[in-house]
Amino acid sequence: MKKTCLLCLILAFLFASSPLGAQPKVKCEINKISQHQLLVNFSWKVTVYSDKAWDGCDLKISFRDKGGKEIHLIRDVLRLKVGNNEYSGSDICDTDTWKRIDKYVTSLDCLF
Repeated sequence: MKKTCLLCLILAFLFASSPLGAQPKVKCEINKISQHQLLVNFSWKVTVYSDKAWDGCDLKISFRDKGGKEIHLIRDVLRLKVGNNEYSGSDICDTDTWKRIDKYVTSLDCLF
């Protein structure tokens, strides 16, 4: 009886310590490519490490001003494999928006 209880406790600990539905880890880089009088061309590179494969993840890169208000948004749907995944792209925004960007927030919601 004691061995059975001990085995159950060990199994419960193992299941509790390993995250079953852990969200992938996301790292994002933004680089200005060129700036003209009215527009700024920039690139983005997202690196995602995932413990499991996901068929659909909603990537959002939100550019925010000093007040935390979203002033520009990049949105994409990604498919992840186990391990490291890299995605990149480019976008354009007007110069006034680029000057107001204080920070960017990257989120990845994996649903299915």
